[in-house]
Amino acid sequence: MITKLPKIQTVPPLVLEEEEKRSKFKRSGHLTDQILKYSYPKDKSGQLSLFDSLELSTKRAIQNTDIEITEIVEGIKLSPGEQKVIDSLCKLLHEKSQNDNPKEDSYYSGNLGAELAEYGGEKTPAPRLSFTLYELTLEYKGGEYVGGKDIENVKSILQGLDERRFLLSYVETTKTKSGGRIEKKIEDFKKLITILKISQTEFSKEDVEVSKQEETIIALNPIFRRQIDSKFILYPDDITKRTIIAYGSHNISDISLRLRDYLIREFSSKRYNPEIGLDKLYYLLAEKWMREGRKKKVREYTDKALETVTALGLLLAFNVVTGANGEPKMKFTLNRDWR
Repeated sequence: MITKLPKIQTVPPLVLEEEEKRSKFKRSGHLTDQILKYSYPKDKSGQLSLFDSLELSTKRAIQNTDIEITEIVEGIKLSPGEQKVIDSLCKLLHEKSQNDNPKEDSYYSGNLGAELAEYGGEKTPAPRLSFTLYELTLEYKGGEYVGGKDIENVKSILQGLDERRFLLSYVETTKTKSGGRIEKKIEDFKKLITILKISQTEFSKEDVEVSKQEETIIALNPIFRRQIDSKFILYPDDITKRTIIAYGSHNISDISLRLRDYLIREFSSKRYNPEIGLDKLYYLLAEKWMREGRKKKVREYTDKALETVTALGLLLAFNVVTGANGEPKMKFTLNRDWR
């Protein structure tokens, strides 16, 4: 068990500018939940294997791919680069969509309108976005200078995402007029993005642009907009830039991004003093490493993540206490005035 975190830790938050109202964008709550999803070994004892517990249609979708059944995991597991691209696409979806009236079909449908796609056993709108790779890369870089290598990197990440499928499993809840609720189980094995057209840009060996075709078009998985009118998380427009500065590098670790998103989700739900078992926290942040027994590495990266979210101004303090079960748990104190 890793218990060497300091009992109390505070770091002065990073001051980027005078306190002011920052514009924000909505990110689907279901999307965030799936990105943060993890499997805790102590919760799984005596249960069916993941594959055996799936619906027949989902099993068939998996069997029709080249993916080994043993490699299937629930949720959206992303590399840091993929996470930053998804963050950037969420912002572009907000900016390039009608985002004022949820009753209209154009709500969070992108600038090309939505197309109907199979999702959770029914036809549902999937947003479509048109943008330039330069636009997306500018978001990815937090507004900093964009060069040819940056654009090629983002293009490569997009193409990699287009080749991957994820096992999504969650419940959508809708309130009824009588005060009750309707629960719909969503289970699907789908891509997050589908590239319909991608721009081509040619650069010389001196990194000078020679020629380009501007337009890139992608279709987003419906999870990007499902229930976004009622289940969403607000992110500051400059969250990528601020995270880069707080981390001290563009090469932000997966653990830092996951801790940031976990605490923003808690903040969004007005849970300003969240608690979580220390072991569970480590699995949430780095499930693969924990299963490989690389606890020391998880501990080191978690320390850096805690410094990052504190410098971001989101986290005011944290401490490790003994829980009712005798095991250590982490208690966070969030900044209620964070913007």
